[in-house]
Amino acid sequence: MKMTTNATSHAFHGLAEPAPGRSRRPPGARGPYRPRRRKAAGAARPAATFLTTVVLVSSLLAGAVPALAGTAAPRVTEADTSSPSSPELRTLLNGVIAASVPGALVRVQDHDRIRQAAAGTADLATGAPLRPQARVRVGSVSKTFVATVVLQLVGEGRLALDRPVDHWLPGLLHDGTKITVRQLLNHTSGLFDYTADPGLLAGVVQNRRFDPTELVAIAETHPGSFAPGTAWEYSNTNYIVAGLLVQAVTRHPLGEELQRRIFTPLGLADTSFPTGTGDLAGYHAHGYVPPDLVPGSGGRPVDVTGLNPSHAWASGAVVSTAKDISRFYRSLMGGNLLSARMLQQMKTTTAESPTDPDFRYGLGIERVQDRCGVNWGHGGAIFGYETMAYWNESTGRTVVMASTIHPAPAAAGTALAAAADRALCGEPRP
Repeated sequence: MKMTTNATSHAFHGLAEPAPGRSRRPPGARGPYRPRRRKAAGAARPAATFLTTVVLVSSLLAGAVPALAGTAAPRVTEADTSSPSSPELRTLLNGVIAASVPGALVRVQDHDRIRQAAAGTADLATGAPLRPQARVRVGSVSKTFVATVVLQLVGEGRLALDRPVDHWLPGLLHDGTKITVRQLLNHTSGLFDYTADPGLLAGVVQNRRFDPTELVAIAETHPGSFAPGTAWEYSNTNYIVAGLLVQAVTRHPLGEELQRRIFTPLGLADTSFPTGTGDLAGYHAHGYVPPDLVPGSGGRPVDVTGLNPSHAWASGAVVSTAKDISRFYRSLMGGNLLSARMLQQMKTTTAESPTDPDFRYGLGIERVQDRCGVNWGHGGAIFGYETMAYWNESTGRTVVMASTIHPAPAAAGTALAAAADRALCGEPRP
């Protein structure tokens, strides 16, 4: 398929080359799923900086972050056995694996009919095959989880969408008296994206545990991209602040609120928010960076599974499975997590560009129009992993796809887009 502005091109659009102006975020939680951005008003970095820093990080990670021990056998549940692997979906994934992706998995649900498949390996060191039940890091899919908690708090009267952030977090932001909660959730705040700061990578390489306020402080050393509410630009900083708002209002850690409000009520037993360690519990897929970014890699992808995800925090640190992510979006769109009023607020979108009508952003959720209609969901990436999840409002079909290499080679991005398009919409008509 052509890489046009639709659900799957937004979902799997490779990050091999940075955008003009301010470069794309190397370890950020949005990655290849990010649509074309409005050019920032802040200082630009040279286009080559992104690739240079990735090479540096990857080289150091090769020695500083050991690969985790072999992948444990999957815990097979009744739901798993009732959803056997789909040969049709496996065929879709074969092209992805042929494009130098270590592993890929997909789950398609049409009401009560579930199909799933996986291809490739869960761990290149052991050769263990990847299974559809594997846990993965889901990157910016996390943003929909966080936005849901924020909107629940709005519904409870504990937050207000159009009230300034400074009311709950006084002094955190230079423009805290002007930036509203809504502007955080729909990326119209103008906050500089902290993951575009090259200094962040030094701590990532050291496998540091970042405090969320440190991440905001990094962003605040840069001028804003535009006056709050006057434009749109995707910024991970927005969701770090949103997570801090949740903690300020509830006086509980963000992970506890995610667990209490979403993970436990929906029975998402394989979903977690581990931000203090890079270890992944249970059966999981290992994540990799491409060998061409790592001098001395011997031509093999480099395992970065153990990288501490605290640098992503509320913008992208959730770990989950395709099954759990599918259940989350189906429950969210079905009105089981938000009131009708709050769900409508979430689905109230802002256009990224008047020339890009197929993509709009709501409150922590993307609205993407493609050849099979309107899709709601999100995509995400973090070193080693790329994920997409969309629910089609016409058919009720939910598709979750994940792969285990990031940044993805260009050929892999094209193959993933083609597979996701067919999973969402079926075979294109002649």
